Amino acid sequence: MSTEPDAPLGTPGDEYARRTEQLKKMRRELADVGATAKRPDGLVTVVVGAQGQVKDIKLDPRVYRKLDSGQLAAAIMELISQATTEVAEQMKTIMAPFVPGEGMDLTGFLPDAPSFKDGLQD
Repeated sequence: MSTEPDAPLGTPGDEYARRTEQLKKMRRELADVGATAKRPDGLVTVVVGAQGQVKDIKLDPRVYRKLDSGQLAAAIMELISQATTEVAEQMKTIMAPFVPGEGMDLTGFLPDAPSFKDGLQD
């Protein structure tokens, strides 16, 4: 048992500001999410962004000598899948503190905005 007094709880306005800042931080982190997947031989590299969009595909010049068109297409699709899976995992990690269970409505976690009557907090 701790001998230190409990930290003050703060006002509902403080809690609202803290949660709002947490959500802003989460939004910034989500905007930076991305993943790169690369074949072990380095012939194909795919970069996927935060929304799952393919941002870049890099082909080593040797790819045209090593893979036929079907193999190249399969390699690109596999790497897109790997990178997209990584993006989804990053997003889950970032959002985990805000999303209990399967729900995705983040607004439910914000306390009501503080209201004031005659300059005094309710």
